[in-house]
Amino acid sequence: MTNNAYLGPWLWKAAVEKAGSFDIDKIKLANPGIEIDNAPEGYVRIHETNHHLYSRLRVGRARADGQFDVVYESELKEPDPFPEGYQ
Repeated sequence: MTNNAYLGPWLWKAAVEKAGSFDIDKIKLANPGIEIDNAPEGYVRIHETNHHLYSRLRVGRARADGQFDVVYESELKEPDPFPEGYQ
């Protein structure tokens, strides 16, 4: 996904700044709770224990000009990378 290629470096930058280091162990400890307000998908936050992203589900309607109108947006959803039945 293109937005992940964009978002990844910004999350990395935020983690490095929070850790004050490029040390991987320090960055891993700094990751939980990092927030970005202006990600391509809107607000995201790194989960405190599983390091996946809280985000919103959006449904859009494509327009003739190639853009989208958002017709539904959920509340912020907690990430569940290992849902029941997929272990």
